[in-house]
Amino acid sequence: MRWLAVALLVACGGGGGGTSKVAHPKQDAVDEKQAEKDARGLVTEVYATLGRGTKDSLFSLLDASLVVFGPRKSDALGSRTETLVALGTVINPKDKLAVRSSSLEVVASPGGRSAWAFDLVTIAGEPHAMLAILINTDDMWQVEAAVIAQTPSRGTVRSELARDAIVPPGASAKAKLDSTAKGAVDRFHKGLLDQDVWGADLGSRSDALYVGPSIGEVTRGKKELKKLWKKRSEAKLREAESGDLVAGATPDGQLAWVSAPVTRVDDDAPEPLPLRAFAVFERAGDGWKLIALHESLAIDEPGAGAPFRKLAPPKEPEKKIEAADDKPAKAAHVKKKKKKTKKKKKPVADDE
Repeated sequence: MRWLAVALLVACGGGGGGTSKVAHPKQDAVDEKQAEKDARGLVTEVYATLGRGTKDSLFSLLDASLVVFGPRKSDALGSRTETLVALGTVINPKDKLAVRSSSLEVVASPGGRSAWAFDLVTIAGEPHAMLAILINTDDMWQVEAAVIAQTPSRGTVRSELARDAIVPPGASAKAKLDSTAKGAVDRFHKGLLDQDVWGADLGSRSDALYVGPSIGEVTRGKKELKKLWKKRSEAKLREAESGDLVAGATPDGQLAWVSAPVTRVDDDAPEPLPLRAFAVFERAGDGWKLIALHESLAIDEPGAGAPFRKLAPPKEPEKKIEAADDKPAKAAHVKKKKKKTKKKKKPVADDE
């Protein structure tokens, strides 16, 4: 249960489906720089609340329809009420969690009524990565959705993968789709099938971000993201959904988030790797573009990851196999034509 407190307080939320979306009145735009400052203050206040070991002060900081995934496979709660009840069993002023933030970033959406936040956080000496969606309601910032996960070394990931102990964080979350996020869900699915779709989106924004499952896997900016996605493309990286999809959109309609357990493979690492993909999309005209992506994992009991690894994408595209099979047939056809031509010319030579 101690890990549950980490998930709820550091990621600033709870969730996993099951609750209906709370309606918020439409509000006028505000200064985006001020919005970023105020949204940052929300995250800082959550950290301070954690340091005091109190939960009641969190009520006004959390949206009623919270969604949070991780850091464990089982960590996925369904509402603010459920979240606060769970917190009451694991946190008190005598049992405080030491949290050290090292990389807090907040990016406001156009109009300043929503934002997304990223941070690298050390909890009791263990590194974690967090990505969250923040909303501004009646000039008060609250947390709407988040994912938090441990970021182990690559060596640890390899050894735990060999034991089938790697699982998606919050894997028990139930399917939930906000209809206003449908366009973002479609974009999410396109990126799973064709990773270049996500790469094009991320490579077009200087404030875009990718966070990987291992420690140190943080990539920012157009140039670096283009390099990363070129490597992913060359390695033929591909992913397939291996669990229920959950998605939502902010009340101002500027941000949407989509998350699902996925299984990832590529030619450099063909062993299927279970992950949770948490994607943040920003409104772009009539569509959506990916602006931040967090791919995370959790470590569970040996064998727990086996069901997720079975749902891996195909290793070889069928088109390449068909093209290779066609070549021998075409060559044989050409040879037959040449033989027929020689037989026709022979009688003509005898008559002469």
